Amino acid sequence: MNHDGHAKNSRTAYTHLLWWFLFAQGGVIAAILVPIHVLVQGILGPLGIVRVVDRHYDTWIRIVGNPIVKLYLLVLIAVPFFHFAHRLRYLLVDLGVPAARSVPAQVIFYGGAVVITAVTIWVLLTTVPISFG
Repeated sequence: MNHDGHAKNSRTAYTHLLWWFLFAQGGVIAAILVPIHVLVQGILGPLGIVRVVDRHYDTWIRIVGNPIVKLYLLVLIAVPFFHFAHRLRYLLVDLGVPAARSVPAQVIFYGGAVVITAVTIWVLLTTVPISFG
């Protein structure tokens, strides 16, 4: 109760917490994991400094069938999209676009990230079967 006898509204904003969490994790992944992945797979590998996944179909099937690699690719692809959605939405809020605060805007921005995540999961689960060997 507050000082005038009314119950204090202390409802936690769980959805707001979720979007900020995904924003933060997407930022970390976009800032650290993506450049490391590009460095290793795109630069050091072709130079012959480290072993990487080559372009042969057999290698891709073996590597992408691993459930840990599937999870890594899901995180590498999907989570930065939540960061992008949140950052773009709040950029529009900061620029004074009133519609950016609306529920339809949230559905469009965050829904787009959810769709990207769903498509990524679908592709990862349907292209190469999961194998533990």
